[in-house]
Amino acid sequence: MYDTLVHILTDRFRVRPDLVSPEATLPSLGLDSLFAVELSFVLEEEAGLGIGFDELAEADTIGEIARLMQDRQDAAV
Repeated sequence: MYDTLVHILTDRFRVRPDLVSPEATLPSLGLDSLFAVELSFVLEEEAGLGIGFDELAEADTIGEIARLMQDRQDAAV
């Protein structure tokens, strides 16, 4: 899921790839609180993952968002 998230961040949100790491925070990537709302819609659309924006906003790092995505995917199987 981490690779999927990196692809979304760099492709859809135009985040520089060299800034993305599991430890990166949303503010360090130049993403604000509205990002969680947008990402929630993109994850549903592109990955079929229903993750609420409030859940995404609570994640502190990119790694935590990727784990949340993986947990949601595992629960759907």
